[in-house]
Amino acid sequence: MIQTKQTLIAGATGQIGSSVGEYLSKIRGWNPLGLARSPKLDAAYPMLSVDLNSPDSCRHQLSGLVDATHIVYAARFDHFGGELESKDTNVNMLRNLLDAIQPVAPHLQHIHLVHGTKYYGHTIAERRTPYREEDACGNFNSFYFEQQQLLQQRQVGQNWNWSISRPHAFCNYRTDESRNLILVIGVYASILRELGLPLMFPGTVRNYEVNTQFSWLPTLARSVAWMMESPQCANQAYNVVNGDPMRWSELWPMFAQYFKMELGEPNSDSFANFASDKASLWKKITQREGLQDTDLQTLAQWPYGDYVLSLKWDVVSDMTKATRDGFVERVDTPKMWLGGFDYFRTQKIIP
Repeated sequence: MIQTKQTLIAGATGQIGSSVGEYLSKIRGWNPLGLARSPKLDAAYPMLSVDLNSPDSCRHQLSGLVDATHIVYAARFDHFGGELESKDTNVNMLRNLLDAIQPVAPHLQHIHLVHGTKYYGHTIAERRTPYREEDACGNFNSFYFEQQQLLQQRQVGQNWNWSISRPHAFCNYRTDESRNLILVIGVYASILRELGLPLMFPGTVRNYEVNTQFSWLPTLARSVAWMMESPQCANQAYNVVNGDPMRWSELWPMFAQYFKMELGEPNSDSFANFASDKASLWKKITQREGLQDTDLQTLAQWPYGDYVLSLKWDVVSDMTKATRDGFVERVDTPKMWLGGFDYFRTQKIIP
């Protein structure tokens, strides 16, 4: 018999929260309930309007959730890709949620936090790779460390446990999320091809040659469910990446071949700078090719692309711990990328 759960998804309209919520909505017994400031009316599961930045909103809106058993915390205070996120605000948002839920939910079993490789300090300094979950925190300006500490403090004397996922560079096939590297590069390549230019790499030679990694969001969603229901995952953090780190110098020729373009060299440019004056050209392409009518500046989050491509050293996470404890799913990164370009073509987003 499947135990009935009520799973709260904090940040349910975000890229990660929606992926996890949609996955759990298809699995019997999880009963997700989304929490968001502006819930989607057409979501695949129920949603509740709540402002996690407001203690009063949390207490008022969450007071009736007495049957809550699991929480997936994927909320972030508003920020643009690549910007430093507010540590205090993000920690307070989690605190507000816990303050509201803990007194009213006696059946709470598990809280999962979605974090990332910023925990290891990959934006701060080079360090030994692969990153392992037991490595010391390398970025105390990130909110990850303090959120984990808060959860550990609140767990004392309670019956629930926690887990944390640490993905990197999210990738997914969806048309309603601009913070999507596959979409950024697909649009960028399409414009370069229209201009008759080679597929130049918008970064330095160093950026082009370092090892990087990606996290396929459907895999992340499945890993979150695994952590929440597996006893061996209690009070543990896990890296969740595709498992095949690659250099851009390995991927870029594949992209050029896909778009039938000449391969260009690193040119120390940026996506944001490139896209800044191409709006009219993009409009011309979309009209001629019968694509969806999209605004170049909002279609793709160009600074996020620059953030991901800006690495000056290897960023590689070890998946040994997840494998040892039972999560063995891996993703073929080149296949993921090329399948993404196919997807955006079928959806008439890129030509």
